[in-house]
Amino acid sequence: MKKYVFKNQNLVEEKKATISIRERGFLFGDGIFETCKIINGKIFDFDLHEARIHRALKLLKFSAEISDLEKKSYQLIKKNSAENGILRISISRGIGSVGYLPTHESAALVIIETFLDRKLPKKIRLEISKITTPGIAFKPMSAMAYVLAKIAAEEQKSFDVVMFSDKNFVAETSSANIFWVKDGKVYTPHESCGIVLGCVRERLLKMPEFKIKKAKAKISALKNADEIFLTNSAYLVISVDEFLGRKLKKNVGRKISVALKTQQPIDFIAIQKSPPRRLFKN
Repeated sequence: MKKYVFKNQNLVEEKKATISIRERGFLFGDGIFETCKIINGKIFDFDLHEARIHRALKLLKFSAEISDLEKKSYQLIKKNSAENGILRISISRGIGSVGYLPTHESAALVIIETFLDRKLPKKIRLEISKITTPGIAFKPMSAMAYVLAKIAAEEQKSFDVVMFSDKNFVAETSSANIFWVKDGKVYTPHESCGIVLGCVRERLLKMPEFKIKKAKAKISALKNADEIFLTNSAYLVISVDEFLGRKLKKNVGRKISVALKTQQPIDFIAIQKSPPRRLFKN
């Protein structure tokens, strides 16, 4: 079966979707990307992803033709029969450079792709990275710090590694935002800790029934946590089995995962009580 991508306004076969070697996204990582979850043919929280794209383009000081981004994304999902999987949107500034300085000789390049879901390992182990987070709120194409952190995770035979801010506060992992639970209270790093402002994280923070405290925390907070879970657009919620070899509970993360996938409001009071029978509000 042929697979297709959108390259700007054109729906083309993936094998024929080439780009110029002069493209700034290739030369300098001058651009952004966005990863979205596809569930039963629907894009999960597309409005949050689109808003983050607009914020990122404004910060990077370039524009792109994305007025019909959602429409083209659904066209591609249908064309590729991608009922469940991943949608990736990549936007490069375009062609035209005097060294690092862009000359705006061409319009931005927008690529939309779909991928199959990636399987999680049976056990989610989390270790620590020596690489600090770059402190960029969106997803830049120049993601070398995250690439190196993910390599470090592979070397440690773990699913991922915790990255810290330049002031040594817990920030994120190479591919996810991080949350931890202690004595029934849920915490996540404050925006000032240099984190990517993830869309699933934003969704959880906006849920009135789910109280989360933003914190500037040191590693001791994770070492003493009852539970740790991660959020990103590929998996939504990932409960961590072990952190630095210590086994963790997986109650809150699992319940939130089910609630997000089924679009049911979370009864957080019920989740805090162990073991809860009634977890969701009607």
